[in-house]
Amino acid sequence: MNRIHKIFLLVIFSFYLSVKLIGQPLVGAQFGINISSLSGDKNNEETVVRVGASPYISFDFPVSHIITIETGFSYSMQGMQRTKIVKDGLSVYTTKTNYNVDYLVVPFYLKENFTNFYAKIGPYGAYLVNAVEKWEKIENTSGAIKETKGLNLEFQESINPYDIGVSIGFGYIHYFQKNQRRRRKSFGRRRTTRVMQVDLKYNFGFVPLDPTGNNPEMDLKNRVFTIGLSINSIID
Repeated sequence: MNRIHKIFLLVIFSFYLSVKLIGQPLVGAQFGINISSLSGDKNNEETVVRVGASPYISFDFPVSHIITIETGFSYSMQGMQRTKIVKDGLSVYTTKTNYNVDYLVVPFYLKENFTNFYAKIGPYGAYLVNAVEKWEKIENTSGAIKETKGLNLEFQESINPYDIGVSIGFGYIHYFQKNQRRRRKSFGRRRTTRVMQVDLKYNFGFVPLDPTGNNPEMDLKNRVFTIGLSINSIID
């Protein structure tokens, strides 16, 4: 079974399990922008975050009038660029490495919806879809500069194919109708209201890229801040 089949089965199983345990969801679509980095190795002269896209399909399962369980799946473009400088006699070696790691992410949030705001927290699981390592090395020897570039073709197969972590988020809800949702002591007949949401979340990964634990340079963990805009429905 190849990686694409595993990803597809993971998404289908997560959705099926959620429907069976909780019920029919409210579906939303979000376009997000990631600002990501890889935390761990400190032997860098400079690190630069990667900015990437993060489209997200969400499913909200109502538990009560203000509590929902949110899940879904997103394609998350993550990574960073780092620069290392090494001096060897009269030579100075500057190496810039770009790590682009893209994941399919499936979160599970416990979400509380206030009048115009919400907060959510929960675990997430992610599976590696694509990974690219590009490097550029500049050798400066007494003013003579030599530049080489390359691509690590074995990078994707040499790192962990999954990530697990915690995600924390909050957001603002804009109601298209004038009547806004209010807390009620008793639950009557529910209806759905179309809304626009500004969603902010931070993913804190626990799993290092290095699967062996023997490579300090690859003891890197995912850190991702996402801001997204979504159109979906909520319980009113």
